[in-house]
Amino acid sequence: MKRSLFGLVCLLVTSIASVMFAAQNAEPPANPTAGAAAPARQGGGRQGGGRQGGAAAQDTTPALPPVPLLGLAQVTVKTTDLAKSRKYYNGVLGFAEAFDLKDSSGNVTSAYFKINDDQYIEVTPNLKPGDIMRFGRLVFESSDLDKLHATYIERGLNPGPITKGGDGNPVFEVIGPSDAHLAFFQVVPGSQQARARGKLLDPGRLSTRLGHVGIYTQDRTAGAPFYQKIGLVGGKTARGESIDTPSSDRNIETKYPPLVDEPATHDRFVRETMGATQHLGFDTDDMRATRDLARKRGLTDLQVRVTLGNNRHWLMHLFDPDGTRSEFTETAVHSDLQPWTVMAPGAPAPNIVPTTPGVPAWPASPDDLKSK
Repeated sequence: MKRSLFGLVCLLVTSIASVMFAAQNAEPPANPTAGAAAPARQGGGRQGGGRQGGAAAQDTTPALPPVPLLGLAQVTVKTTDLAKSRKYYNGVLGFAEAFDLKDSSGNVTSAYFKINDDQYIEVTPNLKPGDIMRFGRLVFESSDLDKLHATYIERGLNPGPITKGGDGNPVFEVIGPSDAHLAFFQVVPGSQQARARGKLLDPGRLSTRLGHVGIYTQDRTAGAPFYQKIGLVGGKTARGESIDTPSSDRNIETKYPPLVDEPATHDRFVRETMGATQHLGFDTDDMRATRDLARKRGLTDLQVRVTLGNNRHWLMHLFDPDGTRSEFTETAVHSDLQPWTVMAPGAPAPNIVPTTPGVPAWPASPDDLKSK
């Protein structure tokens, strides 16, 4: 009995010593600011020309059964001037205007710009002066709209009735956090999108894929469980697009000097901040080529400034005439570069390394001072 007890004590002492040795010799956790790639595309966590945000809220909602939801099909953006928006979405970004919708008087109520066969940007000329909410709705594509509608009823999402949209597709709507308007449709034969399939794929597009969308959400903790209920897994659709739910964003329009929040500029600052928060996120495989193409289309060097984000991706922020942001993200990770590094303007040249943490270096020139 004494020998057994002695053996047990020896075994326990040996186990404790092994655990302590392993803990003392374990590698330290990776430091995302010391050469390792930080997590990419977390809502509110990207850094571009002017901000460093916090991490996305953790989603602890239990997993739900999958639903027939394919991906993000459309973003509706409001504008005060459709002609100016056409020059931006078609003339600068390179997306062909595939079709438009008109009211009974023949006035255009929305214009559809084609990103690819599955994704469009709808622009509606209904942004009123002083209105800070730029997005009209996000539209998701379903492979079985009736089943999706029934599932949302079961999940308590209160979907509206299925109706026929102006584009010819059956559609219904759900209201999300912070009054987000989300629509769900199924592409059917004879619809505008079906007739345009395989056509109007302009080779001059700055991007061929809308990879993510940022939609204003006042309480970000309400965003993750809601979007999981509609069928996103880990914040992503089946096709891989992600939905960010930021409550603010400091990547406002690029200007010299930077716009600040003070009494004289407060209203403008709030307007531009919301324009940056509600943003379109495009993917690109070659940021330099994308930047140079945008530059050739009339933008200044400052407007097409490319900065390395905290996620170690090259980022470029463009803005439509009403201040809605288009964020371009290079798919490659550059873990060997410092965040806030600036891609040198013009011909290929050494990158401009930041000398002040959190401040992108930028060479001043008369071109930088040009107004938009």
